[in-house]
Amino acid sequence: MYLLNLRPISESASTCWSNIRLIATDMDGTLTKKGKFSTALLQTLEDLTASGIKVIIVTGRSAGWISGISSLMPVAGAIAENGGIFYLNGSEQPIALTSIPDLSLHRQQLATAFAELQREFPQIQESADNCFRLTDWTFDIAALTLQELQTLSHLCQSMGWGFTYSTVQCHIKPQSQDKAVGLLQVLQAYWPEYSPEQVVTVGDSPNDESLFACHQFPFSVGVANVLKYANQLQYQPTYVTSAAEAAGFCELASYILKSTVSSI
Repeated sequence: MYLLNLRPISESASTCWSNIRLIATDMDGTLTKKGKFSTALLQTLEDLTASGIKVIIVTGRSAGWISGISSLMPVAGAIAENGGIFYLNGSEQPIALTSIPDLSLHRQQLATAFAELQREFPQIQESADNCFRLTDWTFDIAALTLQELQTLSHLCQSMGWGFTYSTVQCHIKPQSQDKAVGLLQVLQAYWPEYSPEQVVTVGDSPNDESLFACHQFPFSVGVANVLKYANQLQYQPTYVTSAAEAAGFCELASYILKSTVSSI
């Protein structure tokens, strides 16, 4: 258990947001409201784009799912599978962020690891979107307890795999693959002109934890529903919104948009 040190976003100084040029945000539970995109969220993304603020989605969702999202939504791009694959808006070609020399063998090894977990936890079920994945393997989080999730993590580590979970899924993945690693690769390759102080990261659950590491991302925000997991996170967001899910993201965006207007 970790000590809570979360500051309300209302206590932040306006100067925090006036320099922000890029928002890197989780999707499920952060951009969604009860699993869906709202008209308010889409309008906010349009407003950010119009103000010159780039948005990158950083999600655990599958490569197949995100290839469509990245081209249909007003965002600069999207990172899928917790840092495994990047889709740049306007390009149909996925960009690998994790080196996998033999994809077929990699999928077989992931399937074997999942089968080992099922021996210990026969109730876990492969996620429906698993067939659209490249770098990781997912199963539904269902009613797994925190203790069971910790056991699953230890089992994955003993087999040489990484493990993380979100509000919807558990992920078996390469140990070095996470959202922060993938995001830093993308920033260096496509937006090297942005300093860490010009980027804000946003999330709501344990698989967003690396985005909250202040030594890499000085400004990070958790939407209010992150409080459910706050005492499980070694790295915690700098600020927390008063609203949950997509409304929390829109709350953050309003601070950034107001600061952008006032600085002109």
